[in-house]
This record gives sequence, structure tokens and C-alpha cells, in this order.
Amino acid sequence: MSEAKAPMRLGELLILSSLWMLFGFMLWYYTSAWHGVPVRLTVEPLLHWVLGDSFYNIIANPDRAYLFQVQTRILYTFPDGTQEPLGFIVNPLVYGYGLPLLFGLMMATEQPLLRKLAVLLVGYLVISAVQIWGVFWQCLKTLAFNFGPQAAAAIADTGVPQPAIALCYQLGVLIFPALAPVIVWVLGNWREIEHFMKEA
Repeated sequence: MSEAKAPMRLGELLILSSLWMLFGFMLWYYTSAWHGVPVRLTVEPLLHWVLGDSFYNIIANPDRAYLFQVQTRILYTFPDGTQEPLGFIVNPLVYGYGLPLLFGLMMATEQPLLRKLAVLLVGYLVISAVQIWGVFWQCLKTLAFNFGPQAAAAIADTGVPQPAIALCYQLGVLIFPALAPVIVWVLGNWREIEHFMKEA
């Protein structure tokens, strides 16, 4: 009679998740132009709603398709004295690195494949929401603080206070991207987490 398989140790999980994570980061980066599309299509109407006529659109950057090119109708005075509608680049990957992190953690667990896929799907939705939050508030932060009084005046007209923009931007860039995949992983693997806690 075969012996029951011993539960995975925490050290083994960390090694396996690191290996899976490397593969996940490659997969995530090379498909970033596609999985960023829902984020861009969601942020665009949100910025239209907040900025009104001051906002024009968001397109994929022609040189690097994973970057977003945000275009506005706000006239910006350049150092040479010329005036052109303001545009700037946003990198949504800054807010989405939790996806390959979650992929590595999930693939290293001993959960059934269908459960892994279900948790990854939930994680994708949660991390997409984090990206939407991050890109949206970075756009407002960039206009409010980075391009002088003309852009700041357009933000002031929206009625959104600058301290709120700064706070939401900091949450989006520092807290949510790191916290979201860990929360999804813990909730999706609670029994294994309990096992590791007893082992410790």
C-alpha cells in the first residue's frame, strides 16, 4: 500500500513559486499589449466623465503597445513658446505586476487545476481593477502636479481636491498592487495557509 503524499513545506512552496513566477513575468510582459486593453477601455470613459471636454482619448503607444498615450485638449505652453494640446505616457504595468506574482503562488500550490484557474480568474479581475484605479489617479496626478498652472487649472475645475488625488495615487502605486495578489492568494488557499501556520 502506497504511503500518503507528505504536505508541501513552506520552503518548497517558495522555491516552486519563484520558478513559476519567472515564467509568469515573461508571459505577462509579452501579452501586456492585450491584457491592458480592458484597463484602457475602462479608464477612458472615467476620464471623460471627470475631465469633460478637457480630455480627448487614450490610445496604445505606437512604439510600445503596452504603454498608454493619454491625449487631452488642454493647451500646454512649451519652453520654445509654442502651444499644443497636452499629452503624456502612462505605464499600466506599474500597477499590474501582482498578476505574475499570483500566478507563481497559485501554480506552486497543490490545489486542483480548476481551483487554480478559478483563483487566477478572480485575481485577474481584482488586479485589473487595481490597474484601472492606478492609471486613473496617475492621470489626474500628472495633470494636477506635473504640467504647471494650465493643467492644474483644468483639474481644479473638476472639483477634485489635490490632497485626495495625491492620496489615491499613493494608494494606487504603493499599496494596492502589492496587497491585492496576496489577499486573493490567501483567500483562495486558506487551508494551505493554516497548514503553514501550524508548521511554523
